[in-house]
Amino acid sequence: MRKTYEGANFWTKEEEMPTLPQDLIIEILVRLPLKTLLKFRCVSKSWLSLLSNTEFHKTHVNFSMNNPKMTDYTLAAVATVSGLGKICRVYTISSENSSVTVSKHGCPPKSLSLSAWLLGSCNGLVCLTTDSFELMLLNPCTGKFNVFPDSIIHCEVGDGGYYFRYGFGYDASTDDYKVVKIFSFPQSGEGRHVNMVNVYSLKANSWSNIQGFNSGHINGNVGVFANGILHWEGCLNCHISGAYSEIVTLNLATERYGKIGLPSYEDGGIIHWALGVSRGCLVACCNYELNRADMWVMKEYGVERSWTKLVAISSPVDHRVKISPLFVAENGDEVLVMLGTEITLYNSRNASFKRLADYVSGDFLQVQVVTYLESLTSPHI
Repeated sequence: MRKTYEGANFWTKEEEMPTLPQDLIIEILVRLPLKTLLKFRCVSKSWLSLLSNTEFHKTHVNFSMNNPKMTDYTLAAVATVSGLGKICRVYTISSENSSVTVSKHGCPPKSLSLSAWLLGSCNGLVCLTTDSFELMLLNPCTGKFNVFPDSIIHCEVGDGGYYFRYGFGYDASTDDYKVVKIFSFPQSGEGRHVNMVNVYSLKANSWSNIQGFNSGHINGNVGVFANGILHWEGCLNCHISGAYSEIVTLNLATERYGKIGLPSYEDGGIIHWALGVSRGCLVACCNYELNRADMWVMKEYGVERSWTKLVAISSPVDHRVKISPLFVAENGDEVLVMLGTEITLYNSRNASFKRLADYVSGDFLQVQVVTYLESLTSPHI
């Protein structure tokens, strides 16, 4: 079906008529680097109209998502440095067959450096918190942003207190971006938690309460978004041997919860899971006590038997830390991971680690990372 772009009969009488059909021009444009598209906005009013059109933005994002071999991703890392405050670095991630290349990428947006927490990304937008109890949707490539209040709840808190988790994603059924905030209250016995859930709709510009759920302890501060669904790892009896973990899901379109089983793992010792998404696929990393981890990818979303082990990683002797997935090469030969607070490229062919030069072990109190697609997506609807 031919797409229509409202208000975009782009060529005026004063301008030279194009020699190519509009559909073909759009097919060419979606294949160009974002930096080129940003420059093209200055060519003429008609080009500005086209490149500012939300339908073109969606077409560009869909092409990038459906053609991962032609798409570069960007990694933003915000480090809290002892005595220096926060430092932000941005890198371009390129992947070709078995290789992953990470290169430094220009000046980071100031808003990322000022963020308190990075809460995830979707379609080129990054969700983050500020220091003034506000949330922000930011397009790091265009610099456009949208600020709105965070959510609070009014209820009695027991002796166990509570914690909260976030998630950010896109509801394609309503063309809406949503932020989820989970308030978790521990119950006595076997690590069960009662969860109250609020959802922010960018289109409605408001928070609403949805039905809550019960679970184990939800690990990780941020949910992982894939296939229109947010994912958190939930664990019962997390701190003892024999703990049971599973993935808790929330479908942003139906606002229904679900569960996905994690891959099988070796018995014995305490297991820590870390979730991620790479090129649209759900990734799970199983951390064992003895300095090693297995990384799995879900080849067919929602089908538990499609979990495929990509690589087994043995941590360096001097790094007894948790490993979290950031980006995976097509065949799994190279994976970009968080090794504690260090961003590291692991090569499974020779079991080597290559640390990003900017980050030196021991200098950082905390490092947050987010991987995003470069796009023209607007943080306003």
